[in-house]
Amino acid sequence: MRALLTLIAITLLPFAQIQAQKSNNRLLFNYGIKAGFQAVTYNNPTFAIDGYRFNENNIESNEIGYTVNTFFRLTKQKFYLQTEAAFGITKHTFEFIEEGTSPITAINAPEYHLTTYCIQVPILLGYNFINYENYQMGVFTGPRTKFILATRCKQEFSNFAYEDLREIMPRKTYYWELGLDIRIYNIFFDITYDYEFIDYKSTIISQQSGKEFHSKRNDNVLSFTVGFIF
Repeated sequence: MRALLTLIAITLLPFAQIQAQKSNNRLLFNYGIKAGFQAVTYNNPTFAIDGYRFNENNIESNEIGYTVNTFFRLTKQKFYLQTEAAFGITKHTFEFIEEGTSPITAINAPEYHLTTYCIQVPILLGYNFINYENYQMGVFTGPRTKFILATRCKQEFSNFAYEDLREIMPRKTYYWELGLDIRIYNIFFDITYDYEFIDYKSTIISQQSGKEFHSKRNDNVLSFTVGFIF
C-alpha cells in the first residue's frame, strides 16, 4: 500500500509543478489606495518681479503637502504595470531680494506664497527584486503628468509694489518618477522622487499697471506614502 501511494505521488508531482508554474505565470489584477506626504524643491529658478529676484538661498517648501491616490496594477511574475489617479496639495514660499544685492534674508522681504492643487496620472513599470508571497520589495519608474487645478490654487503676494499680482499657471506639467516599494502582506510603503523634465513656465501679471513678469522653474517632488492593496 505504501509503495502504491509513493508511486501515485511520483506520478502526480510533475502535474503539480506544471500547475504551480501556470499560477506564477498568471496575469494578476490588483487595485488599492494610498496616502502620504510630499515636499517640493526647485532647480535653477528664473524669476524677477519689478526689480526683485528670487533669493536662491531661501527657496523652500516650508510646509508639507499631501497626496491621496487610487491605483490599478497588472502583475506578471516579478514585473508590474501600474497607473494612478492622485490628488495632491503642495505648499511653498518664494522669497525675493532686490536685484544687485547679496542673497541675505531681509526684513519685510517680498514673498510669494503658493498652494497648488493638482491631479497626477503616472504610468509606471515596476520590478520586484524580492518577491515572496507575503513580502515584496521593488523599484519602479515612469512618466507622470500633473494637471494643475488653477482655479483652486491659492496665491498670496506680499510686500510688493503691486497689490493685484496673479500668476497665470500652466494647465499641466511633466515629470519622470523613480521609486522604491516595500510590501508586507497587503500593506505597502512607497518612497518616490519626481523630477520635472520640462520647464515650468508661467506669467505673473498686474492688471492695474498692465505689467507682466515671466517665471521659469523646475520642481522636484519627494513623497512618502502608505497604502493598502486588494
